Amino acid sequence: SVVEPWAAVIIGLISGMVYVFSSKLLVLLKIDDAVDAIPVHFFNGMWGCIATGLFAAPRHTALAYGATNCGLFYSNGNLLVNEILGIGFIILWIGGVMTPFFIGLNV
Repeated sequence: SVVEPWAAVIIGLISGMVYVFSSKLLVLLKIDDAVDAIPVHFFNGMWGCIATGLFAAPRHTALAYGATNCGLFYSNGNLLVNEILGIGFIILWIGGVMTPFFIGLNV
């Protein structure tokens, strides 16, 4: 809701490439993911966060959130830094929550 239509097209094109390359990476690493959930949700989820930090337009962020914090291509990199930090925290949270679960499954 915060990107211009031209940016949405670019984001979608890059998303397709992220999906294809991350799916091939999992095959190369011999990680079984029958439904390709990791490329769709993990890799493209990260790309979606980064894309917001790059392409968020000031007009749309002001209309949607009343905020003036916008993407790197329109102002400073504060939003991009926040998105990258968010990705890091999500990875740490999921790792911390799911590691004991998977260790318990192997017992």
